[in-house]
Amino acid sequence: MRKKGAVPIFLEYDQAGLDAQYEQRTFIPHAEEIIQRYGAASDAVRARLGEPETLAYGPSAAEALDLYGRDRKKIVVFVHGGAWKRQRRRDQAFAAETFVNAGAAYAAIGFGLLPSITLPEMAAQVRQALVFIEDRFKPERLVLVGHSSGAHLSACALTRTDFVKAALLISGPYDLLPVRLSARNEYVRLDERLEDEYSPNRHVDRIRCPVTVAWSEKEGAEFTRQSKTFAAALESRKLLVQAIEAKGLNHFEIVETLADPASLLGRAALTMLA
Repeated sequence: MRKKGAVPIFLEYDQAGLDAQYEQRTFIPHAEEIIQRYGAASDAVRARLGEPETLAYGPSAAEALDLYGRDRKKIVVFVHGGAWKRQRRRDQAFAAETFVNAGAAYAAIGFGLLPSITLPEMAAQVRQALVFIEDRFKPERLVLVGHSSGAHLSACALTRTDFVKAALLISGPYDLLPVRLSARNEYVRLDERLEDEYSPNRHVDRIRCPVTVAWSEKEGAEFTRQSKTFAAALESRKLLVQAIEAKGLNHFEIVETLADPASLLGRAALTMLA
């Protein structure tokens, strides 16, 4: 929202209000504690499953993926969040058992982070990881799951591939206009052309697979709006499978529920493997 007398720059938000909407730590001061749980849970998963097979899909050190599970006929690919500038693939194994126990493989992909590379380069790396998996393993089912900025990158990949069978996109931004207008653009570095090119909700006609869109009950208002608007755009193209609002959870907690096969997200993702 905006303070009395302040000039709105996007919808009802003034600059300070918009900046707050695109920094989740404004609403979740213990966010880092939750994110650290991802790493601890991933360590515990590796203690049970063993170390993953690590494969390079590109020339840089960041362009690698960790692959859990021996059966490669069905593969779930996970794209992590972190505001396009944080987190690493090593801490993204927390959901692997959900899929390995169902007879699938689980790939946590790594990629370069802003500001060391550009957003187009990052999106290209995520797409290249998918192409690598498709070409190398030729899975019967390739399912894409992304969270937060990883949901955005996953949605961008869906507009540029035709072999993903289904996708689960969690708490992402799908239109970059408010991002460009917010403080985040100091490192995302969008202009109007990039904003349009990398706003997936403007290119849903390019998506070829069914998509489930999820968000948490305790999202900031903008991330809730982004999710609902993108779900509506998908529905208009008959691509939306379902829209899920995870009750009682916040932006960082929702993705943890993928580790529970009985959760809303766990069930939705497992259904995509059938």
